[in-house]
Amino acid sequence: MCLECAISGTMTTTVNQTGEFQRVTTWINQAWIDIQTERSTWTFMRSSQLSGGGVSFATVSGQAIYPLGTGPGTVGVAEADFDSWLPTTFRDQTTTSGVRDQFPLAWISYDAWRDSYAMGAQQTVTTRPAAIAVGPENEICVGPYPTSTYTLTGDYYRAPAMMTADADTPTNLPAQYQMMIVWRALRDAYGQYDAAPDVYNRGVKNYRTMDRSFANRRGGTVTAGRALC
Repeated sequence: MCLECAISGTMTTTVNQTGEFQRVTTWINQAWIDIQTERSTWTFMRSSQLSGGGVSFATVSGQAIYPLGTGPGTVGVAEADFDSWLPTTFRDQTTTSGVRDQFPLAWISYDAWRDSYAMGAQQTVTTRPAAIAVGPENEICVGPYPTSTYTLTGDYYRAPAMMTADADTPTNLPAQYQMMIVWRALRDAYGQYDAAPDVYNRGVKNYRTMDRSFANRRGGTVTAGRALC
């Protein structure tokens, strides 16, 4: 970015900068955050269980609600690392049998789960889960109430991450698209801060071109989900 803006001097570290270099590091970080949150279906932000990510957690007998967290009885992903669920990706398997016993779980609304499974005597019956709902605090609600013999897996979108250390790189952003961060910073920050229309216009043009190309490849596809019941 310093090169594109003709900023003089050499930045040897991104940590604890002041003055113009502090603005540059702040603008770059904000541009990266904005890119990560620009679309809710970026495939590079998806953490997939089949690719070594996602969540995989064991059910606890009689426990129907599994909050965000990494301790026992949680989904196994920290709240700070989480953005949103892909609820139609959830599967259930008998832990001792593994994937050969796996089948998809129905995704229902939280109110439907609450009225169907968290109601009266249904709360005392423990068996194999058949459905999940996403609760008000992004907890996974399982129905019926499970025994302790099952494992649930599913995918989620990661929360946007900042770059704080010198060695940090934009996670999962392909190298050929990393200049998007620079062009966005020029468009949204430097070009306006320095009232530099030539820099602003260059940022607008180049970011638009790269963003369209990247969105075509990694923007995700909107599809119809499974029936809710």
